[in-house]
Amino acid sequence: MTVRALARQLGLSATAVSLALKDSTRISEPVRRKVQALAAASGYVPNARLTELMREVRGSTAPGYRATLGAFSLHPWEHPWKERNWGFLEEALTGATERAQTHGYRLDYFWLKQPGFSAARLRTILKARGIEGLFCLGSLDPEEEMPEDLREFAIVTYGASISTPLHRVASHFARDARSLFEEVRRRGYRRPGLVLLTQGDRRTDYGYSSTYLGFWERLLEPPVIPILRNDIWDETAFEHWFTTHRPDVIVLHQRPEFLEGVRRCLHRRGLRIPQEIGLALLDLNPDTSYFSGIRQAPRLMGATAAELLIGRVLLRDFGRPAHPKVELVLGTWNEAGTLRPAIPVAIHAGTGGP
Repeated sequence: MTVRALARQLGLSATAVSLALKDSTRISEPVRRKVQALAAASGYVPNARLTELMREVRGSTAPGYRATLGAFSLHPWEHPWKERNWGFLEEALTGATERAQTHGYRLDYFWLKQPGFSAARLRTILKARGIEGLFCLGSLDPEEEMPEDLREFAIVTYGASISTPLHRVASHFARDARSLFEEVRRRGYRRPGLVLLTQGDRRTDYGYSSTYLGFWERLLEPPVIPILRNDIWDETAFEHWFTTHRPDVIVLHQRPEFLEGVRRCLHRRGLRIPQEIGLALLDLNPDTSYFSGIRQAPRLMGATAAELLIGRVLLRDFGRPAHPKVELVLGTWNEAGTLRPAIPVAIHAGTGGP
């Protein structure tokens, strides 16, 4: 059923019906409910592309008008990529901004947790500017919930932080980890040890740790080297772990100061990298010319988030989703020099096999 058909059946103008379907306060609440009930009963589904086109046409009469999306984070700082040296967040925002622009949208960034501000205040600003879609850069606390005052918008969040079920874009943590462990095995390593940020384990939805344990179960001999979890560099804890378990390659998801501590410890022991022990990073690579491992794609993830968000806005998919969509982006291999070369596979003449 079309808007005009609904209007004829209800004895209203098409404009009034259209406004009622958008829940506009220009139409009284009883009339809005009546229109929306009939639309639901008749199976009315809005044409998302036409709706967006008409919005652009109407908006273009105002000088300087441009459709706008919002971006923010639940971090306490205005620019978390500067405070924590998390360049990947800035790259994600850049990717989202660039991709939004190719579709005719501007992306405005807001500092939600600035002093004296609140989610309720941000909601008022967003409504006043006609912003319906939000890209969230995540939270420092992976268990933090999305503020209730923002849940009426279409929201896509970055990574696995924020426990509220939302549409999100994240690295394919499990597949990236599997690729790395398969790569180190191909290079002849048989005792990989995993060193993780404690918070990072949760922020990756336990994808790295669970893949590591599964890798040992499928392809290596027990006993499994236990995972070393630390949020700060602890030389005593690392030395005890390393001496006790003797890994032949250390796989890390850690901050730069932790990586430097590991390098110093190995150097004091006289162990050469990569000749006598390997190092491989699952991400957070401060020097891609030195450290081998996985290189995630935050700019692509930001662009993917913008596409997903625009789609949710066009489809009028607002509020907390019943079935959240999750887009996973694979990282790429960064060769560098902290792993030894792969062991060549010999082909025996006449057999066609190793």
